[in-house]
Amino acid sequence: MEPSFYAIIPADVRYDERLKPNAKLLYGEITALAQREGFCWAGNEYFANLYKVSNETISRWVSQLCAYGYIDVEIFKNDGNKRRIAIDKKVKTYCQKDQEVLTKKSIAIDKKVNSNIRIINTSNNTINRERKALAFLQENAPMLFEDWQMKFKSKIHDFTKFSELFNCKYDEEDLEYSSKKINARLTRFAINYIERQDPQKQLTPETTPAYRKLKF
Repeated sequence: MEPSFYAIIPADVRYDERLKPNAKLLYGEITALAQREGFCWAGNEYFANLYKVSNETISRWVSQLCAYGYIDVEIFKNDGNKRRIAIDKKVKTYCQKDQEVLTKKSIAIDKKVNSNIRIINTSNNTINRERKALAFLQENAPMLFEDWQMKFKSKIHDFTKFSELFNCKYDEEDLEYSSKKINARLTRFAINYIERQDPQKQLTPETTPAYRKLKF
């Protein structure tokens, strides 16, 4: 008999007006898949077939849940860019206390998937980073990336150069490829880059008042 798990949607998720209704259902599906090991490996295609929507739609729902702190997403590139989704620990603790059930589904655990999980856990120190950090963030957390762009992109003179420098810096620091970590490092990098890209402008506010006083 196949194992069955409950899909749990806590009040924090149910009543979060920022989330699309189907993103909340997706969260419940993730909790069901994650109950055995605390995380799940289901890709966008799996969820897209389940909900009869496009992969891009699933990506937006996942991005919402990630942006608002309900899930953590990691990509393991050494085994076909497999994605691991984990329920945020604070939310998971609340779910366990809440015990409010939405649906009950029978989940099949594929032996091949279990084998891939073991390979990832034992060889993730040799990740082949074919895609760079900025592209990773854009693809896996488009809402986070768009929010960052609105805040910083217009202030960066040469975005191509900025992107190359950031990607090199991130790989040089050998940081983990997760949306939250990339976004945090990207924000700090952008602030420092913007301050340093045109140091002459920092003198303008100080020299202009003195010049005006001389005219009068």
